[in-house]
Amino acid sequence: MPEEEHTESLIHIALGGEELFAIGPLVVTNSMVGALLASLLLLAGAWYVARRSTLIPNRVQSLLELPVEFVAGIVEGSTSRWRSYVALVIGLFLMILAANWLGLLPGVGTVGLKHGEELVPLIRPAAADLNFTLGLALITFVVFVFWGVRLHGGLGYLKEVAGEPRYMAPLMFPIHLISELSRLVSLSMRLFGNVFAGEVLIATMLALTTATLFVLPLAFFVPAVFLGLELLFGAVQALVFALLTMTYITMAIAEHEGDHAPEHEASEGHGTEADTRTASSPA
Repeated sequence: MPEEEHTESLIHIALGGEELFAIGPLVVTNSMVGALLASLLLLAGAWYVARRSTLIPNRVQSLLELPVEFVAGIVEGSTSRWRSYVALVIGLFLMILAANWLGLLPGVGTVGLKHGEELVPLIRPAAADLNFTLGLALITFVVFVFWGVRLHGGLGYLKEVAGEPRYMAPLMFPIHLISELSRLVSLSMRLFGNVFAGEVLIATMLALTTATLFVLPLAFFVPAVFLGLELLFGAVQALVFALLTMTYITMAIAEHEGDHAPEHEASEGHGTEADTRTASSPA
């Protein structure tokens, strides 16, 4: 029995954030600490760029500006209103990227407090907690609906959700509503599932290689391979979440611009035809 308990303790993975301590009604979890550290890291980078930036950037400034310029270049080609939401897309990308990569640092997930028979890590990847990913997805959902209401109006947005023809609204409205809410679920579950699976994979490989450390010399290099893959997957998941946010906002804006484009083109066409008749008529 003691050997079985020790074997189980090598791989300690919790589905949600684990409580470290409580401040009154506020419960502080290890995933909250991970999110806080990621935020502090981004604030430090922003402070450095704001205070130390130069016209000819040095290596550190170029490294910090690279992801911002990369994502901004993608968003710039989405719609004519891209400046209104580019900060949100860049912020989501950087936050998720920092949270994912922070979870790969030594000690994260392995150094913690002893609660009974279990070790509760002090720091945990924020995106491995569904509360974190759901919060980011809620921000995206609110901004997407905001753009729909802003461009179409409240009644117009409800008409868009109801769909055409109007007599099918009692059937189509619930379907379209579920479709809108499914974006919220897919955004949060996709990021949570991938990061949580990566956390389980890393913990499993560390446990296996620790058990075979004196038998298999390659045990030093096996975790490094998976850590490198997680670096790549962490960046990909952050980019996917940010680009999906941009896509949903772009769809709301593009539908509005598409509705008004034919009217604009028609008015230009009538004006050209009228000018032609005026020019061809005798003085």
